[in-house]
Amino acid sequence: MAAASKKKLSTDNFFTEKVRLEKDLMDFERKILEANNHLTNMENSLAQMHSIAEENHSYYFLKRVKKLQTLYFNLQRKKGYTKDDFDSFYHHLGKIVNEDKIEFLDSALRNRITKVAAKLGEAGIIGQKKKEIDLAGKIRFLAFEVEGVHFLVPKTSYRILKNIPAFKSKLSIKKTIIPLFPGPGFILLDDTKPASKKNIILIKNSKGKEEGYYFDKLEEDWAISKQSIDLILKKEKSNDKVIGKIRRKGIYYHLLRAD
Repeated sequence: MAAASKKKLSTDNFFTEKVRLEKDLMDFERKILEANNHLTNMENSLAQMHSIAEENHSYYFLKRVKKLQTLYFNLQRKKGYTKDDFDSFYHHLGKIVNEDKIEFLDSALRNRITKVAAKLGEAGIIGQKKKEIDLAGKIRFLAFEVEGVHFLVPKTSYRILKNIPAFKSKLSIKKTIIPLFPGPGFILLDDTKPASKKNIILIKNSKGKEEGYYFDKLEEDWAISKQSIDLILKKEKSNDKVIGKIRRKGIYYHLLRAD
């Protein structure tokens, strides 16, 4: 009798765990399906923050948002997450505090003053002074990483394409052929496996034509004077697209032509 009772208890426990497993499975399924909506909402929020910061000419907040966008792209492309991934995100979100709202007010006020000055014929002087303060004769670069190699390319207007097979030499968009870098041969691909997919940043070169660059991760923009580049650049001739390399914080960045 005791054996029968023990067996019944074990059976009950078995089905209790079965019900618990089923519930956890359903909860996990729901969370995974909801994750896509969360990612979309996050991307939309970042886009709105980026747009507002640009409209208010707030380079302080624009820099913060771009760092968050970089973290977002890195988070999105991962198949598994750790606590450190989210901690880094929260850390940078924590840097945007209510007390910094004065920056938006200052930016809006400066923008309004510029518009008023334009009507008075003074916009040219104010705009020139603002440009001198913001850039101080520096060249802005986009920094990105692909397969562990770091690159710099002069920054102009750009857009991003996602999940493009790597590594093609060109891409056709609306009958326009766009060259891609790096192309075939950048890494040795296993022919028995499907080609990996990466994101591409499309940027306009000095002639106004788009060029594409594969990337795994976007980094913070660079702003550096031409004189400084000339002093620290180690020129290379191994690739027509690569001008040379610059060492920063122990990492070599390959400077690319945009012409």
